[in-house]
Amino acid sequence: MAAIGQTRPAPTTIRTPLFILGVALALLAFLAMFAFGILFVNRSQGGAQVRVVVAARDINPREPITADMLTMGMAPASATPNIQFQSVADLKGFSAVVLVYKGQVITANLVSSNPDALAGSVSSFLPIPQGYVAMTIPTSEQQGIAGYVAEGDYINVLATVNTNLFSRVNERSVTRTVFTTVPIIRVGPAVTFPKQGVAQGVASSLTVVLSLCDAQYLDWLINNATLKYVLLSYKDYSQGIAPPDQTCPPTDKPSVIGPALINSRWAFSQG
Repeated sequence: MAAIGQTRPAPTTIRTPLFILGVALALLAFLAMFAFGILFVNRSQGGAQVRVVVAARDINPREPITADMLTMGMAPASATPNIQFQSVADLKGFSAVVLVYKGQVITANLVSSNPDALAGSVSSFLPIPQGYVAMTIPTSEQQGIAGYVAEGDYINVLATVNTNLFSRVNERSVTRTVFTTVPIIRVGPAVTFPKQGVAQGVASSLTVVLSLCDAQYLDWLINNATLKYVLLSYKDYSQGIAPPDQTCPPTDKPSVIGPALINSRWAFSQG
């Protein structure tokens, strides 16, 4: 029997909904703060993401950049103020100034299209395919298309010789196309002067790429023939460097070049 005046305990059924409501409000507050934190972090990191060009492998200093060295990625816009490249094609003709690591975003301070500015006063490697060599040949206004030849152009080489170099019979001057689709990798040094409102100039030399065997033949022609260069249409550039002559492969170097070999290859005396 309960004692007279004893207070009965209050019912607890009302506390349970209040407890659940409190937990729900606490969870909602946590989610709100979590979302706010994510938003704050995104804003602090620049928010918007932009597509960038990224190194697909390590690129050494002075190394010419090719498409297989690059890939596309994403980066915060605010973290990449020096980006000037929106696609892999934008880096055609560029070389690395410093060592670029795999996965690193390509920015303007890491690359240069000016070969003489790479790594201080050190120029970049010349774009010479394996098995070929670079050779500097003389040029002038009338010989070299009036200075309109530029790096990346292709030329054909014409040679005019007198057949008395090969035979005393029926002596005459003969012209042949001796080399085709020869790539120009350097022009200069040039003397710059205004022409038609554009800074152009007539260089004294062109640096070309060809096989070592062809280089020996061309050297003989430079010393014994009159050479002229003709500029190919840019629409024909897609064919690239001409395949080497089967009688003069890139790795072959004839011991002695003389009139007999020249006439055998181009048949000047039969013209």
